[in-house]
Amino acid sequence: MPLVRIDMHQHLADKRAVISAAVHRGLVAGLGMPEDDLFQIFRLHEPGDLVYSTTFPDADRDDIVFVQILLARLYDAAQKQAMGAAVVRELVAEGVKADNVLIACTENEGPDWFAPSRDFGQQVLSR
Repeated sequence: MPLVRIDMHQHLADKRAVISAAVHRGLVAGLGMPEDDLFQIFRLHEPGDLVYSTTFPDADRDDIVFVQILLARLYDAAQKQAMGAAVVRELVAEGVKADNVLIACTENEGPDWFAPSRDFGQQVLSR
């Protein structure tokens, strides 16, 4: 159940839906996760709020879309790299320049997550 935070400049606000869908398609394809496993937070920023190198590493960057992915420690390095490549491919297909994407993954353990199921309220009431 990845939690995705996407930070980008305000001028990309109208592209939130397509960027959201592209990132999600990349996660599904790259990690093999269920299609309904969708949890994202968008943060829009004014010029000057996002500081980044225009050239590192060997890039030609004119904007930035930061994609931070928090996921359970279930995936090996190859799976995470495949996921990153899939996300970038999907974003490029939506008109985002590949050099303008930076993805960072952070992992935690299963017990660090809590997402109550439909019957959670009933379980709480019956105690």
